[in-house]
Amino acid sequence: MKFIASKKLSDNSVLRVVILWMLIALILAMGLSITAKAIDYGISPVQWSRTILGNPNEFIEPLVFNDLLLSIHTDLFGFIITFILIASIYARTSRSTRIKIGFFTLSLVSLLLYPLALLSSPLSGSIGVTIAFGLFLFFHNLIILGSVDLIILLIRKKL
Repeated sequence: MKFIASKKLSDNSVLRVVILWMLIALILAMGLSITAKAIDYGISPVQWSRTILGNPNEFIEPLVFNDLLLSIHTDLFGFIITFILIASIYARTSRSTRIKIGFFTLSLVSLLLYPLALLSSPLSGSIGVTIAFGLFLFFHNLIILGSVDLIILLIRKKL
């Protein structure tokens, strides 16, 4: 187990390749997550509002609260695991502490506020849905950018 505790991943080429492929898989998973939400809810805040809150003019029923809770639960499970994996690798980088803390804070805040905004949407209306939509995309973009940054560091052997 010494290879896990080593300071640099460049010391162990097998672990470097494993982490590289894990990061590629996480980027693909985030892309598929965005695609799945686009299929379920739509690709704009207006479509999300129409799907979640319903639209009586178009005879669209609002999303059942239990279905909304189930969707949030499954999203949180995957997103928290993804955040922990990315954060644990990102913590080992030579980036400044300010950049690391900023990355961790922004991604964690967007991760935790996304379900709260979505849960408040029956009370706050389309504003809550729009905030949830923005936080969902922001979290995914942060994780994808963090993963790409880690891949570049791995390829350059600076991790």
